[in-house]
Amino acid sequence: MITLGLEEEVQVVDARGQLVPHDFTGELAASGDGAMDREIHRCVIELKTRICHSVPDLVAALATLRGQARHRAALQGQQILIAGVHPTARWQDQAMHLGPAFPHYTALVDEYQDIARSAFSFGMHLHLGFAPDAPRMAIMNRLRHVLPEVLALSASSPFFESRDTGLQSWRHSLLDRYPRMGTPDVWTSEGEYVAHVQRLRRTGCIGPQQGLWQDLRLHHRYGTLEVRIMDTHPELARIGLIATLLKWEAETLQIELHHGRAGPTWERACIDENKWRARRHGLAARWIDWDRDEVLDTATRFERWWSRIAPRAAHAAERHYWERELADALAEGSFADRVRQRAEHDARWSSTLAWMIAQGEDDEMLLARAEGWS
Repeated sequence: MITLGLEEEVQVVDARGQLVPHDFTGELAASGDGAMDREIHRCVIELKTRICHSVPDLVAALATLRGQARHRAALQGQQILIAGVHPTARWQDQAMHLGPAFPHYTALVDEYQDIARSAFSFGMHLHLGFAPDAPRMAIMNRLRHVLPEVLALSASSPFFESRDTGLQSWRHSLLDRYPRMGTPDVWTSEGEYVAHVQRLRRTGCIGPQQGLWQDLRLHHRYGTLEVRIMDTHPELARIGLIATLLKWEAETLQIELHHGRAGPTWERACIDENKWRARRHGLAARWIDWDRDEVLDTATRFERWWSRIAPRAAHAAERHYWERELADALAEGSFADRVRQRAEHDARWSSTLAWMIAQGEDDEMLLARAEGWS
């Protein structure tokens, strides 16, 4: 069984929807569903779910944590907004957690300077936990292939500093300026990967407790495969869909590897071509199947992916539920599309920001309890 955990970075905003430093004091609260934590910028709260054994379990935990974050923010006249980048904020105006009380963040700014100061982006990281004997590196090498597709499903950051960037996910334009970012290379073994991380530590490239920050990594403490490519997304149904696709993909890869049916791994450069298409066009992209050098539209790409992994559903109702969610997602397009439509006639951004804040506020627990997810 593959276990699941999710980290989500949410934005703290004021009554006008503008980013503000949260002034939570002391340790951020933990509960049976997970914990809340700080990030380098003071306008961020990171939500961390507990270890979960199913997608419904994961989504219910995240819904509870979001509710706790909203309640905590409301006590101080603040609100929560969920998107990959705030559409109007300027990085120069953002307060940070720096100084002797925050040595880790201070060291990051000292090393990366304006790259760290300006990268106030908001991501969603899914952890996939495996049994000790699972071939994690072989799975990771092939899980790389579908990273662009889940980015497209999550894309929620078309604007930056009030400008339409023309992209669906501007967040990676901020993050990929860091070194050791982006699509991971192919590693022949887990030992080779771990040795590389240790080499980076010995030479001072990264800190003694740090790992790599790429779109997918073998986590240096938890031992999970952590998918880090996604923008945050306000809708729990979309998050559940992404988690289901990645979980079923990992399970399918385990079976294919066991039976010697896993195909060749793709070069980083090939995956980056699809990543660019996802960043630029989202769910309107045309995808390259590098096994055949074939260009596919989105409907065909996802239909082929779905037919390969859908047998991992526990029962017909689960399969039908997520099949319908996937069809709806492809028909609706990305959250970036909807933000762009809202902002088109809103020069002052007031109604768009209010609409973004309201997304997901009312239906979280209803979605988390949906019978079809079980």
